Amino acid sequence: MLPTLLTTTDKDNYDAYLNDKIEQVVSLIGSTLNTPESALGYQEFTALSPEIHASIPEHYRMRAEFAVFHHNHERFDYGMYEPSSKPRKLMLLQDFPGCTLAINHAMAWLRTYLPHYPVLKTKLFGADFLCNTKGDVVIILNYHKKLTEEWHQSAQALLDEHLKDAVPEVASGQCRYSIVAHAKKQKLQVGADYVIETIPTSRGAIKLKQVEGTFSQPNATACRAMLNFALDCAHKIQSQKPTGRDLIELYCGSGTFTVTLAPLFDKVFATEVARVPTETACYNMELNASTNIKLARLSALEVTEALNKVRTFKRLELNQINLDDYHFSTLLIDPPRAGLQDEAALEFTARFDHVIYISCGPQSLASDLKYLTYTHKITKVAFFDQFPYTPHLESGVLLERR
Repeated sequence: MLPTLLTTTDKDNYDAYLNDKIEQVVSLIGSTLNTPESALGYQEFTALSPEIHASIPEHYRMRAEFAVFHHNHERFDYGMYEPSSKPRKLMLLQDFPGCTLAINHAMAWLRTYLPHYPVLKTKLFGADFLCNTKGDVVIILNYHKKLTEEWHQSAQALLDEHLKDAVPEVASGQCRYSIVAHAKKQKLQVGADYVIETIPTSRGAIKLKQVEGTFSQPNATACRAMLNFALDCAHKIQSQKPTGRDLIELYCGSGTFTVTLAPLFDKVFATEVARVPTETACYNMELNASTNIKLARLSALEVTEALNKVRTFKRLELNQINLDDYHFSTLLIDPPRAGLQDEAALEFTARFDHVIYISCGPQSLASDLKYLTYTHKITKVAFFDQFPYTPHLESGVLLERR
């Protein structure tokens, strides 16, 4: 395996890095399925030609987190910790070619002007960045101190006094900057704590509110490919004229896949546990004029209990959701890196005729497929290079009942 690149890129050898990790993942999934119990799944997997969706080789990250290392009162550098290093090894950097040009410009701007404001610099230990393809940037500053109104005044002064002259795109109205501060049980902000992203897809542009501190797809190129893959899967499912034309989605997050796929189904029922992503998903439903989606804060286990009529939930009643009104043919699932984890979750997944499985963990995907291919055949596979120059590879699989 080629060495992981943490603070640099290697665009001249990008294809070698991508091919290397695809070989690793294909080998992992193939060897996991190559057992007498999973023979059918292994044959189907090896017979398919996976779709390969490359990233752009530089400036692909739309969000990033950095430590802040203070040299003196006048300057600081950004830093990243080398994984698994003991003691922790801090790697200093002034820019990061993996991030978008907009984030790199914001990093340089912050290093130049923030030290002029002692209130903003004192006890600052981290700086995170979130942007969209338009060039809007949210700068997130993390502190080991109590924040006061003086911080708010200094942050406003930093933007007012140094932004428009230093960043012409802001002066011309092409993009905007905002600053958010986090300390223990505190959050202050000057401007918005989110960006609105527009992702072009095969069915048109999707607009997404992305809030700092919550998950959003970090690579816009990969995100577009993933959404188009899911749309292709949905079109394939609908071409088979399924008996049910409704979609259920678990772990919907801020509704990225939800609002993209909604027009291809009669009704959509989506679930999420965390509060902020749930609120963001509701916002994105309105932003995309999605009228056939119902959303509830339920865990995967609670959804199972609701469908099996083991329990009733006030959260469903309050949102006027009656699961008896749905005829689900398709499950969309984008689980955490650990995958579905237990047999109950796998059994729940296997009850649906069609499963669109988006995975961020190849090992957990391979393990889950070993179970799911008893009941379902693999009909479509894709790989998405969300994080170039690392072993990480996103996968998409379409499973159809045997």
